[in-house]
Amino acid sequence: MSFFRYNDPLQQFLGAIIAALIFLAILKWAFSSNQKMIVLPVSAGKKDQYGLLIPIESAEVKLDIASAQKLLADSKIKATVTDTYDGEQLMVFEKDYQKAMRVLGVNPDQV
Repeated sequence: MSFFRYNDPLQQFLGAIIAALIFLAILKWAFSSNQKMIVLPVSAGKKDQYGLLIPIESAEVKLDIASAQKLLADSKIKATVTDTYDGEQLMVFEKDYQKAMRVLGVNPDQV
């Protein structure tokens, strides 16, 4: 294999050029403005489009959403605030809905 010599300056130069081109191709791909790689913000949806989550109406609770979420978190109930077409909504899982309403001071049977 006399063609590939370790100390040949021409082969070292060509190897450096090829490595630089590969590196530039990777950088161009990584920092491109390809629309397929851009994460779009989540848009608002209807109240019934959130799967297992059920909205708790803030008018029924008579608390602001942040304090109601903190109160539920203190009671070990997972709650999330989401944007819906009707504004921000406090959402809990269906299995925790009755308990969440009791913690927030609303009789779940009246709702």
